[in-house]
Amino acid sequence: MPYFTYDHIQFYYEDDGGNGEPFIFLHGLGGDVNQTFGLMKQSDHIRRISLDFRGHGKTAAFGHVDDFSFKQFAEDVMALAKYLHIQRFNLGGISTGAGVSLHLALRYPASVKKLILSRPAWVDKPQDDLVCEAFSKIHDALQDTDTLTARNLYENSEVYQTMNSLSSYAGESLLGQFNYPYVRETSMKFVKLPKDCPNDDRNAWRNLKMPTLILASQLDPIHPYAYGLLLSEHIPNAQFIEVTSKTINNKQHNHDSYDAIKNFLNKR
Repeated sequence: MPYFTYDHIQFYYEDDGGNGEPFIFLHGLGGDVNQTFGLMKQSDHIRRISLDFRGHGKTAAFGHVDDFSFKQFAEDVMALAKYLHIQRFNLGGISTGAGVSLHLALRYPASVKKLILSRPAWVDKPQDDLVCEAFSKIHDALQDTDTLTARNLYENSEVYQTMNSLSSYAGESLLGQFNYPYVRETSMKFVKLPKDCPNDDRNAWRNLKMPTLILASQLDPIHPYAYGLLLSEHIPNAQFIEVTSKTINNKQHNHDSYDAIKNFLNKR
C-alpha cells in the first residue's frame, strides 16, 4: 500500500497513474480515499490522486488536535504533491475536502489549474451551530463508554433526531462515523474542523482566477445549497451546477457529480 511520510506521519494515498493531468480529489469529514475514488471512476485523460487526511482512513495518526485544521490539511496535500513531483494540478474536494481545496487555492494559486468544490460545507465562517453540535456530540458520546453504547446514545440524542428529520442521508452519514475503527482516538476532528473555516473573508474569493466548478444540492443541512450559490457569486470564473440530492437518490447524485467533474476537467 502506498504511503508517504510528512510531519512524522505516514499518510496513505492512492494514485491511479492515469495518462492525463493530475487531479487531486479530497474526501469529506470522516471519509477516506474510497469516497473520492468511488465517485470519480477511472477516466481517460485524468490521473486520479487522493489521500486519507490525518486522523482519517488508513492515516490514523494526526499529531496534535490543533492540526485538525484547513491550514494543516492543505499543507499535507502540498506535501503529497511535492512527494509525487507535481508542481501544478487540478484540485477538488467533497465537503471538508472542498474546504481544504478552497484554502489551498487561496494560499497557493499558482499550483492549481482548475478548482472543484463539491457540496461545500463551509463558507467564510465556521459551520452553523446545529451542525457543529451534531458533530461535537459524536465526540461527547464517545467519552467513558464503548463505541456501540456511544452510537446508541447519539442516535437517541435530540440533535441527531433533528438532523435525521431534515435529511435521512445526513442522519445516516453522522451515524456512520461510529464505524471507523479509530473513531474514539480521532474524535476531536468532529470538534475542531466544524469550528474552523477555509478562510474568513469572502472577498478574497474574488482573487481566484482559475476555472472553478461548484456542485451543490438541496435537502442537505450539512452542505447547504446556499453555500454553493454564495461561492459561485464571489469566484469570478465559477460554474455552478445543481446535482441530485443524496437524500433523494444517492446513486443519481454520484452519477451527476461524476459527469459534471469529468466534463469540466476535460474541457479545454
